[in-house]
Amino acid sequence: MGTPQTQVRLSLYERGIAEALTGQYGYTPSAARELVVDYITVIRRLGGYEQSGHYAELIDRAHHLGQSPSQWLQRIIEIEQGEARDRGIGEEQRHYLQSKY
Repeated sequence: MGTPQTQVRLSLYERGIAEALTGQYGYTPSAARELVVDYITVIRRLGGYEQSGHYAELIDRAHHLGQSPSQWLQRIIEIEQGEARDRGIGEEQRHYLQSKY
């Protein structure tokens, strides 16, 4: 007999993503829940700013493209690190942009 898996408690928002996967993308309820659980770290990292249907679309696309949750998280981290290093528009560039308009 296999070891029992830890049950992840989905928030109302996360359940909405699973429902969107079921209603809009044809997943069974159990497959949709499993997919949300697989990508839960990504969903929680991104926060609940978009409509649940939007995240359902992104998860469906990532799933079909074979993009794992860890690959997605790595890309988020790379983007955040790039934003932290970005010093904005330099004085020379600012002057150039202002002179164009």
